[in-house]
Amino acid sequence: MIIKYKVIKKIHLYSCLSTVALLLMFIFTSYLMIYHDQFDHDSVNKNELVGFNSLSASDQDLQNWAEDHNVPGRLVKSYSNSAADHVVEYANARTHTRITIMAVTNQIQVSQTTKSNNDSLVGIHRNLGYGGGLTYNVYAFLLDALGISLILFTITGIFMWMHLLKNNRWAWIIFLGGLVYFGSVLLYLTLG
Repeated sequence: MIIKYKVIKKIHLYSCLSTVALLLMFIFTSYLMIYHDQFDHDSVNKNELVGFNSLSASDQDLQNWAEDHNVPGRLVKSYSNSAADHVVEYANARTHTRITIMAVTNQIQVSQTTKSNNDSLVGIHRNLGYGGGLTYNVYAFLLDALGISLILFTITGIFMWMHLLKNNRWAWIIFLGGLVYFGSVLLYLTLG
């Protein structure tokens, strides 16, 4: 089956357009990461103790408690600390919340850190993975779509380039030079 050049051009165009918004977000948040020292990074820390009577230390009970008390984010960690207290941590791009059940004192300690706007945007850049509700799953799906679109954009671009510049020696030299450069950087970063 031979794919027509017009179809390749359309795939190339649509894969490019589907990546623009997410790539702009990554460019903007990368700028904030590169020039980290030029932005505000003041965070707000809040700690409170809440009494409880019958709450067990199971993950499901803590998750129910977090939902009842509108703890933002998704579960990122569950463990026992050095005092054998059960701890769960929730996070999103803006907040990080640690919930500790202190069974000895029948209290829950809630420690919440709210990041600055700049650090929240960087948190969006670093957010990944499925799970944690609809918004996380949609974001993860968009990242997967971005990856597929970039692959299609690259493959169709190579086909278009080969179709237009079959006999152009300089184009081939530049193309092969780019491949050598990419391969060298990849090997350097991989092997050190």
